[in-house]
Amino acid sequence: MIIKRLFSVANDRDKTLQEKMFSVIPVIGLLSMFILIFIGILVEDSILNTFIISVFLIIFTVIFMVTIKKRKVQLGATIIASALVLFILPMAFILGGGIYGGSPIWFVFGFTFIGMTVEGLRKYFLLAIGGITTAISYYFAYKFPDFVTAHTNEAAHFDSVTSVLIVSGLLTIMILFQNQIYKSENKLIEQQKEEIEKLGQARSRFFSSVSHEIRTPIDSILGFNEVILRNATTDEVAESASNIKSASKMLLSLMNDVLDMSKLESGMMEIIPAEYDVALMLSETVNLIWDEASRKGLAFHVDIDKTIPKRLLGDDVRIEQILMNLIGNAIKYTNEGSVKLSVKWRPDSNNRIYLAFTVEDTGMGIKRDNMPYLFDEFKRVNVKQTKGIGGTGLGLAIVKQLTDAMEGEIQVNSIYTKGSTFTVTLPQEVVSVEPVGELALETLKSREVNQFYRQSFEAPSCRVLIVDDNVMNRIVTAKLLRDTKMVIDQAENGIECLSRCADIQYDCIFMDYEMPEMDGIECLRQLRTQVGGMCRETPVIIITAYTSADDQAKYRAAGFDGFLLKPVSGEMLENTLLRVLPADKVRRISPLYIDPEDDKLMGSKERLPILITTESACDIPKEMLEKLRIPIIPLSIKTKNGVFLDGVEVETEGILKYMSEGGSEDLFAEVPTVQDYEDFFAAHLSDAENIIHISMSGKAGGAFHVAKEAAASFDKVTVIDSESLSSGIGILVLEAIRLCQEGKNVQECIAELNVIKKRVHTSFLVDNIDYLIRMGRIKRRVGGASRVFMLKPAILFRDGRGTLGKMMVGPVEKCRKKYVEDQLTRFSPIDRKLLFITHTDLSQTELDDIKRWVNSLMVFDEIIVQKESASMAAIHGSGAFGLLYLLADNGVRG
Repeated sequence: MIIKRLFSVANDRDKTLQEKMFSVIPVIGLLSMFILIFIGILVEDSILNTFIISVFLIIFTVIFMVTIKKRKVQLGATIIASALVLFILPMAFILGGGIYGGSPIWFVFGFTFIGMTVEGLRKYFLLAIGGITTAISYYFAYKFPDFVTAHTNEAAHFDSVTSVLIVSGLLTIMILFQNQIYKSENKLIEQQKEEIEKLGQARSRFFSSVSHEIRTPIDSILGFNEVILRNATTDEVAESASNIKSASKMLLSLMNDVLDMSKLESGMMEIIPAEYDVALMLSETVNLIWDEASRKGLAFHVDIDKTIPKRLLGDDVRIEQILMNLIGNAIKYTNEGSVKLSVKWRPDSNNRIYLAFTVEDTGMGIKRDNMPYLFDEFKRVNVKQTKGIGGTGLGLAIVKQLTDAMEGEIQVNSIYTKGSTFTVTLPQEVVSVEPVGELALETLKSREVNQFYRQSFEAPSCRVLIVDDNVMNRIVTAKLLRDTKMVIDQAENGIECLSRCADIQYDCIFMDYEMPEMDGIECLRQLRTQVGGMCRETPVIIITAYTSADDQAKYRAAGFDGFLLKPVSGEMLENTLLRVLPADKVRRISPLYIDPEDDKLMGSKERLPILITTESACDIPKEMLEKLRIPIIPLSIKTKNGVFLDGVEVETEGILKYMSEGGSEDLFAEVPTVQDYEDFFAAHLSDAENIIHISMSGKAGGAFHVAKEAAASFDKVTVIDSESLSSGIGILVLEAIRLCQEGKNVQECIAELNVIKKRVHTSFLVDNIDYLIRMGRIKRRVGGASRVFMLKPAILFRDGRGTLGKMMVGPVEKCRKKYVEDQLTRFSPIDRKLLFITHTDLSQTELDDIKRWVNSLMVFDEIIVQKESASMAAIHGSGAFGLLYLLADNGVRG
């Protein structure tokens, strides 16, 4: 009962850990001293020894009571421990029989007592003193045995065994008590952890709710505004609508700052690199911010290095967010003068550059003693001077954390009352070395403002249902889809949705997530199991403001066919519908948004005598396609998750990831339909008198045959079988462009192209042969042997058909080098004007090695390194690359 009461102290939340220890262990020590007195009487120990221990027992009891009351536990523990090691234990050893008694085991108890009750340096000091006094006691007993009180043999054995048992019991109680404390503390920690997790979940729910509630009206504002922009009849209306768009995006940006800080603190913020256009990214930023500077009467300048590579790989969304915060702050804290955005760059190794964004202002500046707090959350420096200026106080904190997340750095220079300069430097990968050229402020301002809507498809036989409890959201979504001529129905909740779906078959359902009574997930569940329902297999797209990775995983697990983040635009809606609607019900018209400047340039040129077109599998760099005006029609990638347009809705990285996750069995590249080709040719005959379409090998897929069938509907369209894949098609396309530039007519071009295509050398070294085995290009037993003996097959195209060339043996690097040597020495003579090195996902280092091996064998006028399209990556898989070139005029295939 006493022990139970002592142990209850372990759960006392009002006591510190040391107070808990001192509340019990000294009690155990005092009890041990009382036992020592009792043992001394039993074994007829020295009266002096018993008397001294009794005195110390009284003293220690007083010390214990006082220190507990005054909460001076360390002082009390130190006094008791000092008395133990300096007086009690040595004296008990000398007067209690020395080594012929129980005293030695009490030394162990003393050391344990010190270790468990005393903290800090004093603990180690007392342990050292205890060690010294113990050694001295043993030495004294050894040198002067006559001074040691002797026990009888019987008393010595009794003293020893009782001391061992008692000390063992006391130590066991001490250890059990300490364990009880640890259990109690761990339980408290778990409770606190659970409370923190619940608080975090509540916080996430709060931010998600805020996100939904704010995004919903912004969704309506931007949607209705887009409808106004589409139908704007005057420049004044268009300008006003553009201002509404900018203001709404600014509001959205402020809200995102709050949400992003929550993500950054929880470690949920993701940096997602993607290919982007530097000029477009900067124009979007300028269009969102420059008008604010104009309203304050500030001059806004830009200085952009015209040699910056045009296309880079990085998270342009986060870069734009950084710039928005920096420029927004500069405008906010500058009352007169100017704000300037400068963008410079410097090269780095491995095809990487450092992009430096500098924002300068002539504002109030920052005091030196406030600089350490500049990037703190919700912290505003220069409080007196900034009174009345709005803001969340999160901008610079987000800039710092996003910069760190992208492995960049930020520098600040500021002179109080004179202005500030912020420079953010970020590493970026180069996609295209073509420079951005001259980018003045007016150019950047006009790029986005001049964009206009162009309908992408019509589907009058399709029927779509919009489910949302907010009537404004339903109306705006319906208006954004009005030009597609679909039949659009609306439902205000999940119950009405189920009622409609019981009798009507829809081709797609757009469903809000946050609805009363029945949310989107529950509605989908009931929809999929609805007895007699007409929409159990209908694609359902969720429209939501919840964007975290957990939310997205939840939507996928629930079975949604996709999700759109509010605010939605016509572009987002139509792209989604193109992915899920039945292809036979959709008539494609044009891309969604066209830059009028490009459109004017196209219109200003004379109608071409011959337009060369091709498919997305041609693997020609996008910049070259744009420069040479080569329209392409995308192939489709079919997966278990749906059908996606090559290069429009899915890129190479996405396909390789899908294959790595075990999705290669249901992965196929599909050619466009006859109707797709007819729409494509019809759309581009207005640009030229004739079209020559270079198609992928008719023996490798059905594209040539389908395109030829579609061309039969036109007098001015000719389809040529390239007898190649990938950049082999691209080489023939470039040759066709050359012939057209030389002034050849259609018949001359066709005749020469049919000769040139026999000279196109197309080959690939394939690392993953699973797809080729599944397609029957390689026998399974050959595939098994390839894996066992580290064989890498080289696939060679002859007469339009892929055949197995040489097998390369050994490690990857050795196989690649041997493949390069084989392709550049066995097939000769080679036309050295152009070489394509086309690959799926090789690193820059790997590509540099390949180029070095090539240059050691042969010098080409131009080498184009190009990543394969998604449709080609689906065939070759990860780690593949090829050398594609023309044989010389008198060259023959080896």
